[in-house]
Amino acid sequence: MQVTIAAATRLELREDTIRRVGRHSIDIVYTGVGMLPSAVRLTQYVLQHKPGLIIQAGIAGSLDTSIRLGDVVAVKRECLGDTGVQEGGVWKDVFDMGFQQADEPPFSDRHITNEWLATYNILQLPEVTGVTINQITTSADSIQMLETKYGAQVESMEGASLHYVCKLFNIPFIQIRAISNYIGERDKGKWKIKEAIQSLNETVSRMLNLIE
Repeated sequence: MQVTIAAATRLELREDTIRRVGRHSIDIVYTGVGMLPSAVRLTQYVLQHKPGLIIQAGIAGSLDTSIRLGDVVAVKRECLGDTGVQEGGVWKDVFDMGFQQADEPPFSDRHITNEWLATYNILQLPEVTGVTINQITTSADSIQMLETKYGAQVESMEGASLHYVCKLFNIPFIQIRAISNYIGERDKGKWKIKEAIQSLNETVSRMLNLIE
């Protein structure tokens, strides 16, 4: 089986190590940062290569302080956290505005759920709800909205692109994220980026050794 590792940047992967792991054909694709470049790059890649499995690997921030910095999680469902309008002090997304139905494919209750997780979460990583936005959340009001409206636990800038593209093209996938910081914490001295990247790459290597 061809297994593809997708990452936003080269900083997140130890490519030489990963390519030597497991018995599958390993390909690596760097999508760029943000929803737009990652969606376009993943679409190009899927159409050209039709991989058997895409593992999106990256670091992320957590809204849930019960998740420890450095821990690795698997994202079960994703949502779009900044596609809409702030009106009268209330956030309205495309579903609230009637531009799209909450259960219109690939969405289900405003989220894009990964039905392949039962097969490919072979390490039994904690399964969480992700939110994807194009800017890092810093305000307490925004954090509360993302938690209350979407049940978001982790935040990235590319996760929903993976879920959207793979669901549309019926490509098995899993999104794994190592937690580098808590959302809203701007003191980067408290972030654990190095430790998160270490945990991320160790987890990817373990997965590749176990995938049938």
